[in-house]
Parts: sequence; C-alpha cells; structure tokens
Amino acid sequence: MFEKQERTGLIVKLYYNRDGKKLQSVGDVLYHSKKCRYVQLYVESDKADQIMEDLKTERYVKKVLLCYLKELDTDFVGRLQRLETSSVDH
Repeated sequence: MFEKQERTGLIVKLYYNRDGKKLQSVGDVLYHSKKCRYVQLYVESDKADQIMEDLKTERYVKKVLLCYLKELDTDFVGRLQRLETSSVDH
C-alpha cells in the first residue's frame, strides 16, 4: 500500500533561470519563479540537511532556505469566530 513520506520544502535562489531544470533530479519541483529566480522544491525530511549542504556548494545556487509552510496556521475555517469569542471572554 502507499506510504506517506514526510517532506520538507526548500527555497533555492538561482543566478540564472536556465539552471532550474538541474534541480528536478534533487527533488520535486513545485514552483519556479522566473521573475524572482527561485525554485520551491520538496525533498525527503531525513535527507533535507544533507541536500541543503550539497546545494550550497553548487555554482549555480545563490542561496538555499528552508520553507516554513508547515509551521503556519492553515486552519482558516472559523478563525474569525474564534477571535471574536476570545475577545468577548476577556
């Protein structure tokens, strides 16, 4: 059966857009911004630190950052009501 793997997002800033295709072999490319010259990439969580170190040594990579999307609160349904009830209680 299918087993879900934990993945971590990486933001890889590039010197040139043409080098974005080289990152397809590293992980799953989710988004490539041609205007801002960065690629959003997903890799396995247990290999993320090693991949970050490897990418920092590449000549076509300007900077590598972690994507903090998992730490954001994405439960938007009823959020406004929760805020209103908590301010009324105080």
